[in-house]
Amino acid sequence: MDTLKLSELIGQEIVELRFHYIPENEYGLQMFYSYIKLASDKIIDIPKFCDDDDYLQLTPDNLSYLAARFDTGNVVNDEVKRYFVGQKIVDFYFSYYNNEVDSEYSAFIKLANGYYLSENNSGPLGVTDIDLIVLDEKQFIERTEWLKEIKVDVRSFASIKNVC
Repeated sequence: MDTLKLSELIGQEIVELRFHYIPENEYGLQMFYSYIKLASDKIIDIPKFCDDDDYLQLTPDNLSYLAARFDTGNVVNDEVKRYFVGQKIVDFYFSYYNNEVDSEYSAFIKLANGYYLSENNSGPLGVTDIDLIVLDEKQFIERTEWLKEIKVDVRSFASIKNVC
């Protein structure tokens, strides 16, 4: 079975991003998920796990699911698109708690233009940052410093990919 590795995504160009937002699910939570189309025609989500050998199994079910989510997703407005369309993926930054990948947080995708792309997937009604996140370098550093205060360490995939 073919597997798409995270390391294969580095250097890939983003051509489009679509998203699904659910204002309230059956548990009273907001939900947000984005799907990224690459120049290679692959569709990915924003990863949560730092497993290079097992990022995405390229099964017909997985490929069909991602294509359907992308095709039915909402289009991002042009103001936000300018941050990531045409940009190459440079690195992924994953959050760790107690030396384990913290799946509560989606990865930060570092782009060639110096911006970082991520998402907050769920939260109670009224929380305003359940959405796509685009950060510049300064905002990324501020976010990682805030995470450090709550004992969450953010690590570069490219620098540790052999130990994930």
